[in-house]
Amino acid sequence: MTVSQQLPRTAAIAAGFLLVVSACGTQEPTRLAADLTTTTTTTASSAATTTTPPPVTVASIVDGRTAMLSNGTKVVLSGLAQPGECWAAAAVEFATKTLVGKTVQAEASRLLLADGTDFAVLAVGQGVGRAIPGADTAIQVAETAAKRATMGFWGPSCGGLDVKPAPVVAPPVAPQPVAPKPQPAPAPPPPAAAYYANCAAAKAAGAAPLYRGQPGYRAGLDGDGDGKACEK
Repeated sequence: MTVSQQLPRTAAIAAGFLLVVSACGTQEPTRLAADLTTTTTTTASSAATTTTPPPVTVASIVDGRTAMLSNGTKVVLSGLAQPGECWAAAAVEFATKTLVGKTVQAEASRLLLADGTDFAVLAVGQGVGRAIPGADTAIQVAETAAKRATMGFWGPSCGGLDVKPAPVVAPPVAPQPVAPKPQPAPAPPPPAAAYYANCAAAKAAGAAPLYRGQPGYRAGLDGDGDGKACEK
């Protein structure tokens, strides 16, 4: 084979090699682009499943631990006991003032206020809610603080009891007998009327002498009119 015949054959081999290298070089970018697209789609899908539920407002309060939302959902707050008779009214009043008409975030059986405060923790901390056994740590801590501070129904109003004990009524005091009023002493009887025919009769009766005003005295026996009769 002459030199002139070898040159075209060498050029053909070189061209074929370049074609293979070029083909291999374009496959990797294509595969990387496909992988990137798959990753992006997976990430977007993951973000969509973790979105926070939209905020709602509280329409009304059923009791201290149950609320009706504006979307018709009834939420019974977890961790809170059924309000007791003694503090049920205070629990409803607090929940109404704090929640009704306010925008909240409903997460399962929790209601978060606009600032992120858990309403159940807030109610227990104010003494208008009671934790059930096994409640969240935050609720239990709030209850312990309320007890120490005698907040709400932990104070004198209920003494921490669901039903306020009936007041102790003292037994009635038996009336003491009234002593009869002392009767006034009877008036002395008026002096008996006396009449002496003369001074001899008066002396015989032991009544002489007779003084004016005394029984038996009379002017007829008082000769000198000095108010003393039968003096001699």
